[in-house]
Amino acid sequence: MILGLQRMGKPTIAMVNGPAVGGGFDIALACDMRIGSGNARFMVAFTRIGLVPGSGGGWLLPRIVGVAKACAIIFTGDIIEAEEAYKIGLLNKLVVAEKLEEEAMTLARKLTQGPPIALSFDKHVIYNGLNSDLETTLRLGSACERLCLGTEDFKEGIKAFAEKRPPVFRGR
Repeated sequence: MILGLQRMGKPTIAMVNGPAVGGGFDIALACDMRIGSGNARFMVAFTRIGLVPGSGGGWLLPRIVGVAKACAIIFTGDIIEAEEAYKIGLLNKLVVAEKLEEEAMTLARKLTQGPPIALSFDKHVIYNGLNSDLETTLRLGSACERLCLGTEDFKEGIKAFAEKRPPVFRGR
C-alpha cells in the first residue's frame, strides 16, 4: 500500500480525523498531502513495543519534517497532537472537524481540475529528486517538460491563459 501511494500517478490526500498510529501513521505519511482536524494525533508506536517503523515511516517522516524532528518522533514514540503536526509540516492544513471532509474534497476537486499528465510528472520529479542530485533532477524535469510541451493540455493551458479563463484539461 505504501509503495502504491507513492507510485500512484496522481496526487494523494490523507484526511485525518483521529489517531494515525503505527501503520496508519505510515499510510498518512505516504500520501502527498495531509489535512487534519483538531482530533488528529500521530504516533509512531513501533518504538514503544520494541520495533522499528518498517512500513515506510523511517524513510518518509524525515523527508516531511526533517531528520532531527523525525528522530525525536521515532525514538520517543511520543504522541504528536494536531497543532504540533501542523507547525512541523506534518499536516498541510488544520481545520475544525466539521469542515475536514469539505476541505479535503475542495482540495481534491482542485487537483482533478489540474493537468493530469503534468501532475503525474510533478509527483515523479519531486519523489525522484529526493534521492538524486540537482543535475539529475534538472535532466528529469527537462525531459518531463519536453513531453508536456507536446500535449493537448499544454496547448489548452496556453490558450486559456491568453483568453483569461480557467483551462479545461483532459489528460491528452
